[in-house]
Amino acid sequence: MILEALRKRAHARGWLTVPEAAVSPGLLNRLGHKALVLLNDQAHELSIDLTRTLRAAGIGLGSDYEPDADLSRRVGNVLSALAAHLQPSGASLVITVDELHAGDTDELRMLGIVVQDITRIARLPMAFVGAGLPVLENTLLADTHVTFLQRCTRHEVGFLDHAAAWSALSEPIRERGGRLAPNAAEHGVAVSQGYPFMVQLIGFHAWEAAPDPTSAVDLNDMRAGAEEARRQVGQLVIAPMWRDLSEGSQRFLAAMALDDGPSRPTDLTARLGVSSGYVSVYQSRLRTAGMIAPAGNRRLDFAIGAARQWIRGLDEYPLLCETLKLTDRPPARRTQAFLVVPQPQPEARKS
Repeated sequence: MILEALRKRAHARGWLTVPEAAVSPGLLNRLGHKALVLLNDQAHELSIDLTRTLRAAGIGLGSDYEPDADLSRRVGNVLSALAAHLQPSGASLVITVDELHAGDTDELRMLGIVVQDITRIARLPMAFVGAGLPVLENTLLADTHVTFLQRCTRHEVGFLDHAAAWSALSEPIRERGGRLAPNAAEHGVAVSQGYPFMVQLIGFHAWEAAPDPTSAVDLNDMRAGAEEARRQVGQLVIAPMWRDLSEGSQRFLAAMALDDGPSRPTDLTARLGVSSGYVSVYQSRLRTAGMIAPAGNRRLDFAIGAARQWIRGLDEYPLLCETLKLTDRPPARRTQAFLVVPQPQPEARKS
């Protein structure tokens, strides 16, 4: 959503953008080909020097363009040429990369080197904007060799308040000629809990569910969109984060999931049979990983509201709870299957 807004602003200025996602291998090759397509679109305007430079690097233009060529090691040549072509007109090139947290470290390290060479050494007009989950701080950005990305200005996108979430749901629908019923918007805001990606998914799937969104996206459409958004957030966001957690962190979250709302650290201490210092350590780790957040009154809650029900739905959830000091824990099922279908909620801990 934010990267798309940045691209729109860049286009309004006459800049060119090359968008990609790091979620699968081959990022550098994909960026190279997208930039080369833009160069080919303007091949008749390229200077002779730029054309010669590209050919010298084995990069074909026009009829010599090879869609299947591997440009991963020549992406710097392509991006440099495109930025150099834009420079005389005062325009710039913008590279946007989403899902940085899921990217290959070696590829992203090389991308950082390429961007640094083009912007700081060649002094060509190119900007880089990346987006990823907070776990980046402990993974990619903790790599001592990714120095350029570490020096990039970072901005944490927080949760949206009620008004901002309402606007984020209704404005895209209105801009596309649709209308969002007030009770539908209210439901979408409540389900999203202000999580920006959830807002985006809910709005998209509600639009898709509406038989005629130009007439109205109603409450039933929004409920269908919210249900699909929950499923996708579990699959695309929560599951990858969960797999990267230690067993201790998973047990900590399992203990939190037994509460229907924010958890008290003292309850977690009792359930886990640990010290308050232990809880503080895991609280810090899981906040950094983007899994939990402060909830006021010294309580903790899941940063993504859908995480609680997702964890409860895991087939291994009862096994995670087995060692907790609870008399009402769910019965353990001896299986290693990995499910994301919500199961009945366990009873709240008796006081």
